[in-house]
Amino acid sequence: MKHRLLILLALLSLVSCGGRNVVLRSAARVIEAHPDSALYLLDDVSRADLPTDREKAEYDYLFAEAFYRSYYFLDDDAEAALQRARLYFEENGPAVDRMRVWELTGTVQTATGRYGSGMVSFRKAGAVAREIERARGRMGTFAILLVAILSTLVLYFWARKSQTERLLLEKQAENERYLSAAEDLQSKLSALKAAGRPSAGGLDTLDRLCEQYYVFEGTSNLQPRILGEVKAIVEGLRSDARVQKNLEQSLNERTGDVMKRLRAAFPKWKDEDFLLYLFTASGFSATTISTLLEKDKPYVYNRLYRLKERIKASGAHDCEDFLACLEK
Repeated sequence: MKHRLLILLALLSLVSCGGRNVVLRSAARVIEAHPDSALYLLDDVSRADLPTDREKAEYDYLFAEAFYRSYYFLDDDAEAALQRARLYFEENGPAVDRMRVWELTGTVQTATGRYGSGMVSFRKAGAVAREIERARGRMGTFAILLVAILSTLVLYFWARKSQTERLLLEKQAENERYLSAAEDLQSKLSALKAAGRPSAGGLDTLDRLCEQYYVFEGTSNLQPRILGEVKAIVEGLRSDARVQKNLEQSLNERTGDVMKRLRAAFPKWKDEDFLLYLFTASGFSATTISTLLEKDKPYVYNRLYRLKERIKASGAHDCEDFLACLEK
């Protein structure tokens, strides 16, 4: 309830003041305590529509910081956003934003094991802080930097601990995750065949491998070779447009063209959003979806929650149909 109230207050602030810069300010206010709320606010902002390069750079920085605070790593989009923000503020300032962007860069680099690069970034943040100190003629900014670095180190060690634990768990569960995904996909593909849908390239092979897995489970024949083949097929499924189109067509036939209507209602959604909706509405488990999208389960859950909230807030004519397909 507190989380929803926070988002509501931020949105009311947006309505009362007008302008996308208000969204950025709202995200900045909640980013430290509620980074997921900041991501939710930023998700409804089109970066391309922001009127100035300054606001685009601020959006990029806030997106990268909110993403890191939520997941303790940056995906490709967040990494690219941080780089754009760094290039802009390094060239155009202001100095305070230059310091912050280098500090976040150093944190991310250190958390991912790039210790040398991280130290260079922290030194650059310190150099900018000294510039600010000289310009203002006082020591306050340097003290702020020290506090910021200490906070960053605390955040880093916390993130590092979480990251290490996550990597260990992922390594231990890797085989089970892929085989669970294979089982889930096999059941869905069998349903497609029962409904008269033809198999696309690679799906018959997946069926065969799944049958081998169940026949030889617990014996010496279940070797890494079979698991490697399953991984290769899953890799093909996550990037094979023909298979995705076949699955989408099957879903449309069962649900009155829900994907066609969804694409018409939300033309600005990312391809990953449509894939997440497609996989979820098709009945795939969270394990399978995280495998196909190459994302952690918490990321899948969070992204799906945000999609549902966007559908609810859109007031689209087919809103109830869109949501109902996600609950099957």
